[in-house]
Amino acid sequence: MKQKILAHCIYCFMMSATMTGCVSATVTAVNLGYSDAFIREWLYSWSIAFPIGFALLLLLSPFYRRIVEAIVR
Repeated sequence: MKQKILAHCIYCFMMSATMTGCVSATVTAVNLGYSDAFIREWLYSWSIAFPIGFALLLLLSPFYRRIVEAIVR
């Protein structure tokens, strides 16, 4: 059971880091372009988005998994 919880947490960490990083970089690039401030503003945006995305994924992914399993059956 502990291994399953750990695997879920690692999966959520990796997925939320990837998704929030890509989305915040895209939105920052659209808003600022690739200027000197891009990296600083992107990291600032990502530092806000990542914890929110991680928490939401931890909480909602089991629920979504059950919905998908019910649909696929």
